[in-house]
Amino acid sequence: MTRESFAKTLKTGAMASLLVVFLFADAVWGSAPGFIGPILREITAVVCDPATQWMVFLCLGIYFASFLFLRNCAISGFWQAGNPNMWLSCVMFVNAVVYAFYCSPSTQALTLLAGAVLGQGAAVWTGFEDRKQKTENRDGVWILIICVLMILLASASVWRTDRSQTFEYHGRIRWSGPWDNPNIAGMLVGAGAALAAGMAVRRWQMADGRLEIGDRRWKLEVRKYAVVILFLFAAGLMARGLLHSYSRGAWLATFCGLVWIAVQMIKDSRFQQIRTVRWIRINIVNLVIIICAIAVLSFWRFQQPQHPVARRAFSVGNVNDFSWRNRLSAWEGALQITAEHPWFGFGWNQPEPLYEHYYLPPKLGERAAFELNDYLMLGATLGIPALFCFIVYIWLSLVRGAERGVQNTQDGERGTQNVELAGRSEILPPVTRHLSPQTICRAGAIILLVGFWFDGGLFKLATASTFWILLELGSVELHKGAAKQTNEVS
Repeated sequence: MTRESFAKTLKTGAMASLLVVFLFADAVWGSAPGFIGPILREITAVVCDPATQWMVFLCLGIYFASFLFLRNCAISGFWQAGNPNMWLSCVMFVNAVVYAFYCSPSTQALTLLAGAVLGQGAAVWTGFEDRKQKTENRDGVWILIICVLMILLASASVWRTDRSQTFEYHGRIRWSGPWDNPNIAGMLVGAGAALAAGMAVRRWQMADGRLEIGDRRWKLEVRKYAVVILFLFAAGLMARGLLHSYSRGAWLATFCGLVWIAVQMIKDSRFQQIRTVRWIRINIVNLVIIICAIAVLSFWRFQQPQHPVARRAFSVGNVNDFSWRNRLSAWEGALQITAEHPWFGFGWNQPEPLYEHYYLPPKLGERAAFELNDYLMLGATLGIPALFCFIVYIWLSLVRGAERGVQNTQDGERGTQNVELAGRSEILPPVTRHLSPQTICRAGAIILLVGFWFDGGLFKLATASTFWILLELGSVELHKGAAKQTNEVS
């Protein structure tokens, strides 16, 4: 094993180990065997102890500032309104001020900062590796992280744990995997399914071996479709776990992520040449209206379907379903709390008991629904300015790399051309565009963003770490040489 391959293996192992800890913290913390259990319990005690948690918070803050400096040291306009990192630093500054002002331990504040540190660290690492890679291997680090996440989430989709507390829907057990509730599980496996589907589309769009001739070409094509089938199989495993989670928010979020991938996929020149695709693009507004009308009629016609998945999906239109009605009541209470302290909120650990004592309707009896909307909870905790900065940061991070969403294998598209290969004339197919790893990462981040509105997760370590990593990987700026990819024929 060479020195470079050993270093690459070591980095991959370290990254995979960190992702295992962050994704499966609930399962690892509770049932770690041997000497690992006492170590994890000591870590938990340090994090939760008021006398030591502030030191952990301070260390994470130093890491965040260092990563932010490394990412923006070459950028002259850090304080420009178009820089998402500037808005993120404002959110973290308010988070630190509120945390220091109330001087009370808060795992939510710590999780928010830790997630941002993970995202910035992943962006720094990918940017550093990007400068070292050659043009043809430019996306290797992105693909590596996506594949590791996909493998871990696909493994979790067949993970069965014996828990004392189970969630049921009409007598059917809702799958929650190694996590503490099915909503978190649904969001994570939904994001994993989107990552696998995006990788399958990317692999299918790439023309492997188009410069090869004879037997070599068909062997590469067989390998290509074998990889596509493997990605689709992983996506199917996670889609099965998503359905059995019976999480409506995760279903809607996954649908949004897949729509994003589909929109980017049809930008492939091969799709644009299809007459049906061109007709859809021309009549997209009429099609959206028709689909919305069909959805409304379906909700009105099928009030009580027999299949449990369909019944769960159509239950949002059932006035007797107390799940969504409880959430509306919780959202109303969160807005009232935010209106009372709009500038800096009530601080960490304060909105939940305040809602339970003063804003909780008598018929609800529990405050659990209040914690299922992270955006309203962030506004009630840190105030409207911090929520505004967070939303602007999210928007700029998603829009920032939209122009890089579909990569060209060469600057500008070209038609077919003749190339001399070993004395023979070979006609190359037209250059097509394929999904970039950044676009696939943004699809996973979109799924979690939508899920945070319905099921929460921004203050849960598993979903928060996945969200921040995918969002930052989807918006990280490539090295200057990366944008000018070439397809030179040697």
